[in-house]
Amino acid sequence: MPASEGPTQRENNIVRSQRYVYQQDSDLKMVIVGSSLAARLNEKHIGEGVKNLAFGARSSKTGLEIVKRSKSKPPIVLVEINDTITRKIDSELLDSLYHPIFYWMRQYLPMLREEYRPISVFIDYLKSRSKQNQKPMSREALDSIEGRNVTPELSKKAIQTTVDIQSIPLSEKDAENMKQEADLMRNQIAEIKKNTGAKVVLFDMPRESRVNTTIRIKQVQELAKKLFPPDSFEWLPPPKEREWRTNDGIHLIRSDAKDFAEFLRDNTILDLRLKN
Repeated sequence: MPASEGPTQRENNIVRSQRYVYQQDSDLKMVIVGSSLAARLNEKHIGEGVKNLAFGARSSKTGLEIVKRSKSKPPIVLVEINDTITRKIDSELLDSLYHPIFYWMRQYLPMLREEYRPISVFIDYLKSRSKQNQKPMSREALDSIEGRNVTPELSKKAIQTTVDIQSIPLSEKDAENMKQEADLMRNQIAEIKKNTGAKVVLFDMPRESRVNTTIRIKQVQELAKKLFPPDSFEWLPPPKEREWRTNDGIHLIRSDAKDFAEFLRDNTILDLRLKN
């Protein structure tokens, strides 16, 4: 039975994480952790030995936790930093991955992994679609918009929704939440560096200019640099200014996600390390 990607966001997260945990890569060069923004990046567009542990509706913390617990030791860990870091660790996913019995069974019996269970995946897909059709668009729904199925009208509405959301200043509560979650991330990063010797590089995903100039985005970026100061944490230099295209203001369409992936591939800092 051939392997398959999960058709739903949740199933895709499971398949992606199981492949990393149960299929040890002896030529692992870099791991990307992040949210649905970075999940759009295709590993093949960056290079051999690159694994993407960015998860839809999740944050970098879940990917960092997997890297921390895994036996693999990636030379580079690329960490997405923005307001998605306030999302909690996916404990349910982690419990499933490292279940004391199923861990060994899935490692040695690939047929027990989600990517080899198309029937259950299809059923979950139908359930998810049914629920989505019954609910109006919400902020969470923006994470699951797929470029190939979005009409210009829906895209325009989604982008405006994002602009409206990001035009609301960062509240004291949200800022405090970012600070608390950043504490956890700094601990995760420190442990990964200590145990694996990995070089950790922080980055943010590009967005459409209308969104990138909103007050909340600017405040989040400023706070992120205070929580992860450049004199203590290495940040990836941003790509050259251009108009990045999305269907919702924040999730890059496939061609632009490919462009950013190639930027990662060609970036001098990462390129030199990937070759070493």
